[in-house]
Amino acid sequence: MNFRTSSLFAAIVAAVLLLPGMAIADAPKHGDTMTDEMGIEFIYIGPGKFVMGTPETEPGRYPDEVQHEVEIKNGYWLAKYETTFEQYDAFCKKTGNSKANDRGWGRGNMPVIHVKWHDAQMYVKWLSKTTGMKYRLPTEAEWEYAARAGTSTAFSWGDNPADFPDYAWNSTNADTKAHPVGQKKPNPWGLYDMHGNVWEWTCSYYNEDFEGEEQQCSDTASNRNRSVRGGAWYFFPKGLRSGDRRVYHPRYRLPYIGFRIVREQ
Repeated sequence: MNFRTSSLFAAIVAAVLLLPGMAIADAPKHGDTMTDEMGIEFIYIGPGKFVMGTPETEPGRYPDEVQHEVEIKNGYWLAKYETTFEQYDAFCKKTGNSKANDRGWGRGNMPVIHVKWHDAQMYVKWLSKTTGMKYRLPTEAEWEYAARAGTSTAFSWGDNPADFPDYAWNSTNADTKAHPVGQKKPNPWGLYDMHGNVWEWTCSYYNEDFEGEEQQCSDTASNRNRSVRGGAWYFFPKGLRSGDRRVYHPRYRLPYIGFRIVREQ
């Protein structure tokens, strides 16, 4: 191809790219929804700054809820619901992994429980390989940013724990078990069960003073303690606060810990 023909080729390509109505797909906007190839529903959480942690005056507060400003630099797709038994069982069927114990509460649309942190890592690794997209657990900062949903109150619905019945399963209304996902009202950003039902693994190491580790995913080979967030069916209402934190060993399989996933933009 000589200079004249190569220039003509470039001009044709440029003309085609600029044809009316042909535009590069818009970037996702905060609050956009998407269902992926596996049928998992996501909500796009846009970048932003927020105050992570809780004020010293908040009832039920623990010392490890140190307030500090965090910037979420990159947007991410967060699952609208906690990962269900149906979704996790599909992974087990395809990979030969052992299915999680449902304690006789049912499978299907129930949040998966009895999954250790490393189980959740295998699940997101399988999703990534199957779809060609990047899946992971949220960082602790991403989790709280999404749970607060632009609020600074103790809960995403306000400060009164007595107002929880419409929003969260906990020790006062759950009848000592988990419940199908999405049965309560969502938070202001459309995410369900961010308060109560089951604790959710994050990808971050637990650090009592944060020190930036809340903004990072941890080494998948490590057995150092991880942060879980959100409260659970057996927990008292004040333990469902947006800033409440708990720490568990990543090899624990418990009837009140599940997870929620991120799909990177």
